[in-house]
Amino acid sequence: MATTVHDIAKELNLSAMTVSRVLNGSDSKAVAIKTRDRVLQMADQMGYRPNRHARALVTGRTNTIALCIDHLNSSIYAQLAHECQVAIQRAGLQLTFCEMNWHFSGPDNYSRYEWAVDGILAVDPPPIEELTSLLVEQSLQAIPRVHLGSGEPVKWAGDYVRVDMQEGTRAAVRHLAQQGCRRIAYALPTAANQAGIGNYASFTEAVLLEGLIPEYILHDKWDLTDIRSTTRAYALAHGVPDGIYSFSDEFAIATFRGLRDLNVKVPEDTLIIGCEGNEFMGYFDPPLSTVAMPIPSLAQEAWRLLQRRIKDTSLPPEQITLPYDFQQRQSSTPASSPHSYVGED
Repeated sequence: MATTVHDIAKELNLSAMTVSRVLNGSDSKAVAIKTRDRVLQMADQMGYRPNRHARALVTGRTNTIALCIDHLNSSIYAQLAHECQVAIQRAGLQLTFCEMNWHFSGPDNYSRYEWAVDGILAVDPPPIEELTSLLVEQSLQAIPRVHLGSGEPVKWAGDYVRVDMQEGTRAAVRHLAQQGCRRIAYALPTAANQAGIGNYASFTEAVLLEGLIPEYILHDKWDLTDIRSTTRAYALAHGVPDGIYSFSDEFAIATFRGLRDLNVKVPEDTLIIGCEGNEFMGYFDPPLSTVAMPIPSLAQEAWRLLQRRIKDTSLPPEQITLPYDFQQRQSSTPASSPHSYVGED
């Protein structure tokens, strides 16, 4: 049978209230330091584990935060989830992961969220009216919530932290044009093109501003093997673009591999830039450029805003836009360029 507060109190000849104050951290400063130490030591010896459900009934808090995210298959989403978990656990709380399946699947296929938590971090959520419908109970819709990610500017009046990847996309296109690229293509999922989300609009706008015609290498699947073969098919049918910007770093890697299958050299024959900022991009030969998101800062700022909102729901919303980081490497800079890549420390 699990050890209870009453068991520890009986062993130490203390009141259950005193033991509860120490173990729950509520008004524990009212308990003498020696007594607190005795309680903590005995709780450890007796293998005490807090009953979170019982504590939630008493305090009205679950000490749990939900991270609602499309999926954890993407390395950048997994990295973001990890950074959020580190920040939240450091605060002594638990994080629960909720894969919502809300990208490109349509509202009918979204997962629903039904569990009580103290706060919600929603990563790149769908339109606010669709997100609200996913919070099944009315009480869940009132839970403090912060949106974070890299999607289009958030149409949401509450707290959010986003990375300006739209300007990052425009910067990538300008860079490719400055390197002399006259055919600039965007490698992206077909579903993203149809939905007009991600950085599709920013890419198109930037290419047109350069006086060029946008190209799109559309992929029906996200599978790297499929992206690789579709890239080969596009290059054989249309020739190889001078420069390619990718929907994600995974897309850039598969594109790179597909072109290498055709003996296309990077950066001699074409330039490639990814999007997200995974650290492994710097370990390719040649190292691959990417428009990076500051993942640690994104997670930390979102958690700060959520803590603030949980403490006081009446505060005005705080909305933060973080800058992108264009990590220019050899894959997007020909050796003949006056701005040629010289390596990293």
